[in-house]
Amino acid sequence: MARRRRANNRPSVPFNRKLVLNQWLLSLFNVKRLEDLAEPLRLEGLEGLDENNIHRFHHALTARLFNLTQLPTELLLEYDQNIVKHTQRLNERRITRGEAPIAWKYFQYLALLFTEIYLDRYFRDPKALLTVLNEQVKAYNEEEPEADQLAPFDETAEAWPQLNKIAFWMATGSGKTLVMHAHILQFQFYLEKHGRRRDLNRIILLTPNEGLSQQHLREFEAAGIPAEIFNKDSRNLFTGQGVEILEVTKLKDEMGDKTVAVDAFEGNNLVLVDEGHRGHVGGRGRRMDALSQCPV
Repeated sequence: MARRRRANNRPSVPFNRKLVLNQWLLSLFNVKRLEDLAEPLRLEGLEGLDENNIHRFHHALTARLFNLTQLPTELLLEYDQNIVKHTQRLNERRITRGEAPIAWKYFQYLALLFTEIYLDRYFRDPKALLTVLNEQVKAYNEEEPEADQLAPFDETAEAWPQLNKIAFWMATGSGKTLVMHAHILQFQFYLEKHGRRRDLNRIILLTPNEGLSQQHLREFEAAGIPAEIFNKDSRNLFTGQGVEILEVTKLKDEMGDKTVAVDAFEGNNLVLVDEGHRGHVGGRGRRMDALSQCPV
């Protein structure tokens, strides 16, 4: 079937070109395509750490992309060392169990590096982050027809509620679960760094079905991250520290025998959604909105 075209015979802008946050992150490295950033990291032998516990990926990036005004080498090294610390934390249980330690692939490392950059700016100055993202939206809109232009963020409103949702687009089998484990540690690190650890009420993982919930529970145990299947009749002793796992299909507007009312999760929550394209809750969209709060 031929691609549907608009009245002016111009096809709609592909989805990946509308990812303004991704474009802004790439612009910090003075590149426009992820492929250009990833190219020097694909070389064989770059996975893992050097003798100083620095990722070889870091050396490859800074050797090729030097004099970055937005990302000086010292800052990139700080981000790298945060990733090293979180990786070592995840590897403790793996090594004890006789399993191979994690050695990130280049695309996983970039996902973690992008997360470091975003969380650092989000917690440090969300208003400034919103402003630079609006500049990126403006640059995008200048090159696209009106029908494809994006609405800017509201700079007169509070910044953090407009910026507290991010998504990762990764292929099946690309290690999304391991990356998610690291993301939890990254988020907790920046909460602690900015004195906001007590602001976090819950960490919730939404899954599309019970089978994946049980799989995640086993994987969290293997990673040494406290987790449990959500039980509405009990309160977890490590609420805010560990992960509560719940199928998205059990979220309803009102409490039931086997369902949970969304209002039960009001507060500052870190919410992770596995297989987001399969976890749509339908209806008025209120359920996901109510769960998408996270502290600043």
